[in-house]
Amino acid sequence: MKTKKSPKVYAIFIAYNAERTLKPFYKNFPKKYFNKLILVDDASTDRTYTIAKKLPNLLSYNNKKNLGYGGNLKRALKLALSGDADIIVDIHPDGEYKTSSIPEALKKISDGHEFVLGNRFSRDDRPWKTGMYFWKILPIMSLNLLHRAILGLPITDYHQGFRVYTKSMLEKINYNNNSNNYLFSFELLAQAAFHHIKTTQVPVETNYEGKKRGASFKNSIKYSMSTFPVVGYYLLAKLGYKTKLFAIKRKKQTREEKPNQ
Repeated sequence: MKTKKSPKVYAIFIAYNAERTLKPFYKNFPKKYFNKLILVDDASTDRTYTIAKKLPNLLSYNNKKNLGYGGNLKRALKLALSGDADIIVDIHPDGEYKTSSIPEALKKISDGHEFVLGNRFSRDDRPWKTGMYFWKILPIMSLNLLHRAILGLPITDYHQGFRVYTKSMLEKINYNNNSNNYLFSFELLAQAAFHHIKTTQVPVETNYEGKKRGASFKNSIKYSMSTFPVVGYYLLAKLGYKTKLFAIKRKKQTREEKPNQ
């Protein structure tokens, strides 16, 4: 009788100008849960990649040119999948999201969920108590209500950055058609809803400080407005109209890259 293999769990760190936070973040990261740790530096203008190469047991890659948040995440996901990852934890090395949610998120995956997100609004230490710009709170909560009403995913916080993906989820979703900017993350949620991905959430603690307090007012407005066409494409796809964003993914072999070391 064959014994069931333990799933391979990878962590991906998509990094940009994180030289100040990377070492303390990595030192305290709960490595015991993971088979591999991957960092992809998005052509930082500081010493992020230099520091990353010196950290033990961290596979470090860098982009020759800036790919944007979504473009960098696409590469990180490809690297993890080419290494046979079954579960991928996506957490930013700038320390904005604390790692305490990882064990509970992995438990949700073992219980049968394919996609787990953090929820910043489920604890007493709400994000505005840990440094979030106050002007962001009402827009974020309003968008959360609207998007939950339309997409119907059983989550509260649609616009945060702690996520856990499964190989089974990523095999169903054509995420390579997504945007190369921050909209990537919301498009992924719309795709999860469209493809009936089993999704859930866990409480996540945050730490907003300095320049790492999230997008600027201008970029926040731009991002918020750009979610509305995505919702429109989702509704059209539900009605049977073909859209690139919700196309069925065709399986393709991926070759593992060597770290740029």
